[in-house]
Amino acid sequence: MAPWTRPGSVNRTGASARRRSPRRPRRRRPPRTASRHRRRRIRRRRCRGMRSRTCLVATLVVAAVVAGCSEIPTSGPVLGGESVEPPSEERRFIQVEAPPPEPGADAVGVVSGFIEAMASYEPGYETARLFLTDEAAAAWDPAENVTVYLGATPDIEAIGEDRVDVQMTVSATVGVDGTYVAAEPGTTREMNLHLVRENGEWRITDPEPGIVIAVFSFDREYEPRNVYFFDPGLEVLVPDPIYIPRSASAATLLARKVLSGPSQWLAPAVRTAFPDGTELEVNAVPVEGGVATVELSAAAAIADPETRELMAAQLTWTLGMLPDVERVAVTSGRAPLVQGDALSPRDPVMSQYDPVVLKSDTPAYAIGEAGVVSLGDGEPTPVPGPLGSMADIREFAVNLGGNRGAVISGDGHLLQVATFGEDETVQTVFEGVDLSSPAWDRSGLIWAVDHGVEGHGLVAAGADGERVDVVAAGLTGRDVDRLALSPDGARIAMIVDGLAYVAGLVREPDSRGTIRIEGMRPVGPAGTAVDIAWSTSSGAWSAADSVIVLSSTEQGVLPHTVGLSGQVTAPRGLTATDGVRITSSPGLPAVLETADGVLYMQRAGSSWSEIGPGRAPTYPG
Repeated sequence: MAPWTRPGSVNRTGASARRRSPRRPRRRRPPRTASRHRRRRIRRRRCRGMRSRTCLVATLVVAAVVAGCSEIPTSGPVLGGESVEPPSEERRFIQVEAPPPEPGADAVGVVSGFIEAMASYEPGYETARLFLTDEAAAAWDPAENVTVYLGATPDIEAIGEDRVDVQMTVSATVGVDGTYVAAEPGTTREMNLHLVRENGEWRITDPEPGIVIAVFSFDREYEPRNVYFFDPGLEVLVPDPIYIPRSASAATLLARKVLSGPSQWLAPAVRTAFPDGTELEVNAVPVEGGVATVELSAAAAIADPETRELMAAQLTWTLGMLPDVERVAVTSGRAPLVQGDALSPRDPVMSQYDPVVLKSDTPAYAIGEAGVVSLGDGEPTPVPGPLGSMADIREFAVNLGGNRGAVISGDGHLLQVATFGEDETVQTVFEGVDLSSPAWDRSGLIWAVDHGVEGHGLVAAGADGERVDVVAAGLTGRDVDRLALSPDGARIAMIVDGLAYVAGLVREPDSRGTIRIEGMRPVGPAGTAVDIAWSTSSGAWSAADSVIVLSSTEQGVLPHTVGLSGQVTAPRGLTATDGVRITSSPGLPAVLETADGVLYMQRAGSSWSEIGPGRAPTYPG
């Protein structure tokens, strides 16, 4: 395969470096006119086009082999349609260079070339613009959105000499903010393109904003990343999963995303520390020797020290996840935003905002034969105090501090709390009709679902019993079956009428007034969903950017890891196919309860082991 060269570069190791034969007479060349230069450029582009097609075939073969071996975050078959599989940090792909328009191409050929050019990421998509009229090329905005379609190519059909119809089945869309949204099965898109002759060649006059790209090309050209913002109390970072192009300028792209604010879906539930008008002073974030340097405008320097530290935390955690970044230097006016050396998420000043919340040695809990037990190393151990020997418990939850429990009585009428300790007592928080799915958020509120009342049934109250109004317009006329709160307290996952959803929790800082549930987004595979828990898509750096959905399939009721960007995988190695409850937390192993009351723990990757009898497993939170 011919070596790849950048547009306009010269390959000095090929034919141009060889000595000409003295036996061949040198032909006199005509003067180099502008038209002659243009013909030479076209010939070079055509040659590069043939080379790029060869590279494309090789790339697809390599990508297919690698994709078949990778996993996110556990191995298993892909379910629920085609998925976009985040690659490992080490994977690299051959860059594919799309060819420019072929001279004399008909309207269908021009449209086909335009779609092919969009399949290879370029800043500005200059090659794709060559298929447009000059006026259309100047107006076209490829950054508006991304449509990811199924199959190798869309259906392209001429409906006249100067009109071409393009139809495709949509797999997903990516908004201008980078948010990936899986499409409903069977979603289609149609484009009717009009062409005119410009300088004797067919060119497109009315391209729609954004780009269209096949699933396999999207996987090659884009990658998932988390951009970090803060919970309303500015205490913990919240991941905002987005997709960005695979590019040497990834650090610059991510820094811009931080400064532009959270995605439209997450924005109501989080805060950013950056003052309005904060920009990159230098429109690039260089990475040298493992250090990414972010130079901010003067607006950042005039902020108070606490705000400057919060700004540095957002950038350090966002850029510090890149494989070539070890530390992040954030400056304004060439002075460090936070005094000292460049920062890493591991540094104490940054790790205090860790989005994981729970430590790696945090045990799971369950209901044992005589009461609540801790599932640490070895045998299940009863928790100290009255809950460890409390009979007739339906479900329970543990606070994030790991020292208090909230239990629902066996008949579902009472929610009671007690501190873990020998001399503690049980107190009733509130009474309900048919309570289930208790959860304890980071602000100290206890949540549950009351199936015996009108409306969504969501209940939230403090340990003193003081209720909080929960407003959820998206749940009008529907009932919540199960709920799970993200460790950062900014999002909620729910099973509603047998379907899995995630949504934002919108609350005012330092207030326990009304909490609004906004932006309900469906997630998970097809089939009836039974339970849901928060998880992570990263093995090295964890954050609550995915959920585990316990869902019914032809093989039984199994856990499916679902990225908030749309990926769905089912873990292998689990012999039990009749799950009824699931618990998980970022960085901690999932625990499954089967219909016959046996607990299984996901030890490593797709390996599961039986723990023993138990019910209603849960982690703190």
